[in-house]
Amino acid sequence: MHDDDHQLREQLRGTDPARELAPLPPTWLDHRMEQIMTDPTATAAAPVTPPKARRVWLPVAAAAALVLAAAVAVPLVLGGAPTTEVLAHPSDTGTVAGSCLPVTPEGLIAQEKAFAAHVIAVEGEKVTLEVTERFVGEVADRVEVTQPDAIDSDFSSVSFELGESYLIAAGDGTIRGCGLSGTDSSELRAIYEAAFGG
Repeated sequence: MHDDDHQLREQLRGTDPARELAPLPPTWLDHRMEQIMTDPTATAAAPVTPPKARRVWLPVAAAAALVLAAAVAVPLVLGGAPTTEVLAHPSDTGTVAGSCLPVTPEGLIAQEKAFAAHVIAVEGEKVTLEVTERFVGEVADRVEVTQPDAIDSDFSSVSFELGESYLIAAGDGTIRGCGLSGTDSSELRAIYEAAFGG
């Protein structure tokens, strides 16, 4: 026998869970065969009791399996659909050309919600935005807005285009105009970052 074979056999013996048990007597097999041949009920295997350490881990493993199953099942039951909320443009902004205050970080901090979003769908007057970043407030995964009428809207409204990204401030279910919301430009982004950190 080679040294490698000897080492392998020693390693296998070291991992054998029955290595501590005393060897069976030489007549045990003959006795067991006689039992099986004469008593048909003797073939039923005795219940195996798991070792104590294994029994401790069984409840832990079962709990972990339940947690994993819930983590997979809950999104499947809920459909995994993104949350959606609806925001409106002000019906009457009451602004006169030139009456909007300059956009400042202080003006943004006062808003209930502020987020960045990307227009993923425009269907008639309905615009769907996917929220990509939340600055402040509880904002759903998607926001639906009505496109402002180009004829009736004043300079303070935001007009949305498919594929474009926007920075939006909102409160009381309404998008804020007067420059607080608009295309995600470097200038407006700098004001948002100054307001909310970035």
